Amino acid sequence: MENRPYTYQFKTEALAEHERLSRLFRENRFMFELERKKIIQRNISRIRKKALRKDLEEMQDQWDKIMKNAGSSHNRFVLMQTLLWDAVQNKWLPAIKK
Repeated sequence: MENRPYTYQFKTEALAEHERLSRLFRENRFMFELERKKIIQRNISRIRKKALRKDLEEMQDQWDKIMKNAGSSHNRFVLMQTLLWDAVQNKWLPAIKK
């Protein structure tokens, strides 16, 4: 979706896209994963700063490798929480303080 103001049409399209991805997740995890990676890559490729784009690609690759070996859905959820809070405490907060 392109950048645009929040509208009823935008909300309707977003809900339809969510339903499509949700159905894909339930019915075909492999295709969902391909679609998820494509969406993430499309969003990262929109970043104008080459260094930031490279950092985001590396971070996404790192997270994908970690999540691939997480095992059960509960393990993936706990691992994602841990990774998120680690990033907040060790990267984002120190960067904000600078």
